[in-house]
Amino acid sequence: MDKMRKLFETVDACADRLDQLNNRFAHLASESTHESVETWKKVKDRILFDYGDEKKAHDSGPDVKAIAIELLEKQGHSLEDVIDLLKSDHDIEVDIAGLAQTIGKTAYVAALRKDAGDLLSNAISFAQIASLWNDLDRPAFGGENWTARSVSILVE
Repeated sequence: MDKMRKLFETVDACADRLDQLNNRFAHLASESTHESVETWKKVKDRILFDYGDEKKAHDSGPDVKAIAIELLEKQGHSLEDVIDLLKSDHDIEVDIAGLAQTIGKTAYVAALRKDAGDLLSNAISFAQIASLWNDLDRPAFGGENWTARSVSILVE
Protein backbone atom coordinates (compact mmCIF):
# COMPACT_ATOMS: atom_id res chain seq x y z
CA MET A 1 0.00 0.00 0.00
CA ASP A 2 2.90 2.37 0.74
CA LYS A 3 4.30 1.86 -2.77
CA MET A 4 0.92 2.69 -4.26
CA ARG A 5 0.69 5.85 -2.15
CA LYS A 6 4.15 6.94 -3.34
CA LEU A 7 3.24 6.19 -6.94
CA PHE A 8 -0.01 8.14 -6.58
CA GLU A 9 1.81 11.13 -5.05
CA THR A 10 4.49 11.05 -7.74
CA VAL A 11 2.00 10.95 -10.62
CA ASP A 12 -0.03 13.69 -8.94
CA ALA A 13 3.06 15.90 -8.59
CA CYS A 14 3.95 15.28 -12.25
CA ALA A 15 0.44 16.17 -13.39
CA ASP A 16 0.50 19.36 -11.30
CA ARG A 17 3.83 20.35 -12.80
CA LEU A 18 2.62 19.58 -16.34
CA ASP A 19 -0.45 21.73 -15.70
CA GLN A 20 1.79 24.58 -14.50
CA LEU A 21 3.96 24.22 -17.61
CA ASN A 22 0.89 24.13 -19.86
CA ASN A 23 -0.27 27.41 -18.37
CA ARG A 24 3.13 29.07 -18.22
CA PHE A 25 4.21 28.08 -21.74
CA ALA A 26 0.88 27.93 -23.53
CA HIS A 27 2.57 28.27 -26.90
CA LEU A 28 4.41 24.99 -26.29
CA ALA A 29 1.49 23.06 -24.79
CA SER A 30 -0.34 20.59 -26.98
CA GLU A 31 -3.76 19.02 -26.94
CA SER A 32 -2.09 15.87 -25.63
CA THR A 33 -0.52 17.61 -22.62
CA HIS A 34 -3.80 19.31 -21.71
CA GLU A 35 -5.68 16.03 -22.14
CA SER A 36 -3.18 14.20 -19.93
CA VAL A 37 -3.75 16.59 -17.06
CA GLU A 38 -7.54 16.38 -17.40
CA THR A 39 -7.45 12.58 -17.56
CA TRP A 40 -5.33 12.43 -14.40
CA LYS A 41 -7.75 14.74 -12.56
CA LYS A 42 -10.64 12.39 -13.37
CA VAL A 43 -8.68 9.27 -12.39
CA LYS A 44 -7.39 10.98 -9.23
CA ASP A 45 -10.91 11.90 -8.11
CA ARG A 46 -12.04 8.30 -8.59
CA ILE A 47 -9.04 6.95 -6.65
CA LEU A 48 -9.54 9.43 -3.81
CA PHE A 49 -13.24 8.60 -3.68
CA ASP A 50 -12.52 4.87 -3.49
CA TYR A 51 -9.89 5.18 -0.77
CA GLY A 52 -11.81 7.90 1.05
CA ASP A 53 -14.83 5.62 1.55
CA GLU A 54 -12.59 2.84 2.85
CA LYS A 55 -10.91 5.19 5.30
CA LYS A 56 -14.23 6.52 6.61
CA ALA A 57 -15.55 3.02 7.18
CA HIS A 58 -12.62 2.25 9.49
CA ASP A 59 -12.39 5.64 11.17
CA SER A 60 -14.73 6.32 14.05
CA GLY A 61 -12.41 8.48 16.20
CA PRO A 62 -11.90 12.22 16.35
CA ASP A 63 -11.64 14.25 13.17
CA VAL A 64 -7.85 14.29 12.99
CA LYS A 65 -7.84 16.30 9.77
CA ALA A 66 -9.90 19.12 11.25
CA ILE A 67 -7.79 19.21 14.42
CA ALA A 68 -4.51 19.19 12.48
CA ILE A 69 -5.62 21.89 10.04
CA GLU A 70 -6.82 24.03 12.95
CA LEU A 71 -3.39 23.71 14.58
CA LEU A 72 -1.55 24.43 11.32
CA GLU A 73 -3.56 27.19 9.74
CA LYS A 74 -5.35 29.01 12.52
CA GLN A 75 -2.82 28.57 15.31
CA GLY A 76 0.27 28.72 13.08
CA HIS A 77 2.08 25.64 14.37
CA SER A 78 4.71 23.80 12.34
CA LEU A 79 4.12 20.27 11.03
CA GLU A 80 6.32 18.78 13.76
CA ASP A 81 4.53 20.82 16.45
CA VAL A 82 1.19 19.52 15.19
CA ILE A 83 2.44 15.93 15.54
CA ASP A 84 3.54 16.65 19.11
CA LEU A 85 0.26 18.41 19.98
CA LEU A 86 -1.85 15.62 18.50
CA LYS A 87 0.01 13.16 20.73
CA SER A 88 0.03 15.22 23.92
CA ASP A 89 -3.40 16.88 23.74
CA HIS A 90 -5.46 14.33 21.79
CA ASP A 91 -3.59 11.03 22.29
CA ILE A 92 -3.32 10.62 18.51
CA GLU A 93 -0.07 9.18 17.18
CA VAL A 94 0.85 10.02 13.62
CA ASP A 95 4.14 10.37 11.76
CA ILE A 96 4.93 13.12 9.29
CA ALA A 97 3.91 11.05 6.26
CA GLY A 98 0.61 10.16 7.94
CA LEU A 99 0.00 13.79 8.84
CA ALA A 100 0.68 14.91 5.27
CA GLN A 101 -1.73 12.30 3.95
CA THR A 102 -4.37 13.16 6.57
CA ILE A 103 -4.39 16.92 6.02
CA GLY A 104 -4.21 16.61 2.24
CA LYS A 105 -1.93 18.04 -0.37
CA THR A 106 -3.26 21.61 -0.27
CA ALA A 107 -2.76 22.05 3.48
CA TYR A 108 0.58 20.23 3.38
CA VAL A 109 1.89 22.44 0.57
CA ALA A 110 0.65 25.55 2.40
CA ALA A 111 2.50 24.48 5.56
CA LEU A 112 5.66 23.76 3.57
CA ARG A 113 5.47 27.11 1.80
CA LYS A 114 4.99 28.94 5.09
CA ASP A 115 7.96 27.13 6.61
CA ALA A 116 10.12 27.77 3.53
CA GLY A 117 9.18 31.46 3.57
CA ASP A 118 10.21 31.75 7.21
CA LEU A 119 13.50 29.99 6.52
CA LEU A 120 14.24 32.03 3.38
CA SER A 121 13.63 35.27 5.29
CA ASN A 122 16.37 34.12 7.68
CA ALA A 123 18.84 33.64 4.78
CA ILE A 124 18.53 29.84 4.70
CA SER A 125 19.23 28.56 1.18
CA PHE A 126 17.08 26.17 -0.83
CA ALA A 127 19.76 23.48 -0.42
CA GLN A 128 19.78 23.96 3.36
CA ILE A 129 15.98 23.81 3.49
CA ALA A 130 16.03 20.59 1.44
CA SER A 131 18.60 19.08 3.80
CA LEU A 132 16.58 20.11 6.86
CA TRP A 133 13.33 18.71 5.45
CA ASN A 134 15.06 15.45 4.53
CA ASP A 135 16.42 15.21 8.09
CA LEU A 136 12.87 15.76 9.38
CA ASP A 137 11.60 13.01 7.01
CA ARG A 138 9.10 15.35 5.40
CA PRO A 139 7.60 13.63 2.35
CA ALA A 140 8.87 15.11 -0.91
CA PHE A 141 6.91 15.54 -4.12
CA GLY A 142 8.06 13.64 -7.18
CA GLY A 143 11.02 11.95 -5.57
CA GLU A 144 12.46 10.22 -2.55
CA ASN A 145 14.12 13.32 -1.10
CA TRP A 146 13.90 17.08 -1.19
CA THR A 147 16.41 18.88 -3.38
CA ALA A 148 17.20 22.57 -3.72
CA ARG A 149 15.31 22.47 -7.02
CA SER A 150 12.18 20.82 -5.59
CA VAL A 151 12.08 23.35 -2.75
CA SER A 152 12.49 26.26 -5.19
CA ILE A 153 9.68 24.88 -7.39
CA LEU A 154 7.42 24.54 -4.34
CA VAL A 155 8.06 28.13 -3.34
CA GLU A 156 7.40 29.50 -6.86
